[in-house]
Amino acid sequence: MTHRIAAVSFLNSWPLVDALAGRDDVQLVTDVPSQLSELLHEDRADVALIPVIEWFRGAGSAIVPGVALATGGPVDSVKLFASVPPPEIRHVAVDRGSRTSVALLRVLFAELWGVEPDFKVAEPQVNSLLDEADAALVIGDRCFAAEKRFRDEGLLGGAGVHEIDLGETWRQMTGLPFVFAVWVVGDGFALRSDAAEREALTWLLQDAKAVGLARIDALADRAVAEGRLGPGGSRSREAVIHYFRESMCYDLGAQELAGLQRFHRLCVKHRIIPDGRGVDPAVLIGLEGTSR
Repeated sequence: MTHRIAAVSFLNSWPLVDALAGRDDVQLVTDVPSQLSELLHEDRADVALIPVIEWFRGAGSAIVPGVALATGGPVDSVKLFASVPPPEIRHVAVDRGSRTSVALLRVLFAELWGVEPDFKVAEPQVNSLLDEADAALVIGDRCFAAEKRFRDEGLLGGAGVHEIDLGETWRQMTGLPFVFAVWVVGDGFALRSDAAEREALTWLLQDAKAVGLARIDALADRAVAEGRLGPGGSRSREAVIHYFRESMCYDLGAQELAGLQRFHRLCVKHRIIPDGRGVDPAVLIGLEGTSR
């Protein structure tokens, strides 16, 4: 059986998807986070690494246990760059490829800074991020490029551009990890598969994570050879290894679930999503509880 698997195209997903690439039983598709739930909805993927906000909104049928794109502190690749302090922000340009990060930013504005700025969806251009807005939310590999630009121009650190790491800001506010994305099984696959096929898919994704985490050094070498940037806009092997091992967390354990549940409650509170599907632990049993 060939599994159709969709994942984000950012560096942060490499430890989860590298072991899947090139397998005869996997058809791997990569795209920006905002498009992955559409692949599930249209039954063009059996499972996708979707933004958690799309799970809250009803995408898919079950969360694969034990695997996530999360952070326990500074995530380094989801940042708000602003020309004024957060309470003074009135206009924000947000990355077209992001959905969970935008929802998180709305929560932070409401809970911490007491403002409700206008949000404009845009395709971030690193060289003109703050030309038409007080602030810009940038995610993924573009975030590293933006930080490099501001550092090279000497604009960070109180010299004109405020830099807010959303992962660290969430941790300071809640004391919990933040989960950006989870593997979610599509409705189509759930309907046409049996228990053994769902178990096989779960093990495939969990084993891919285990293999990827064991290959961190090799993945970092490849990233540097391809000219990829790491935290701070650094092209060093050490920066990429730090990103994989320290900035990112790939587990979906008790603390990550608690953070996900808190995020859901706050999204409902601030009317970002309707009060509906949350993250009851039972959703992890949607695949017969096959976590190893």
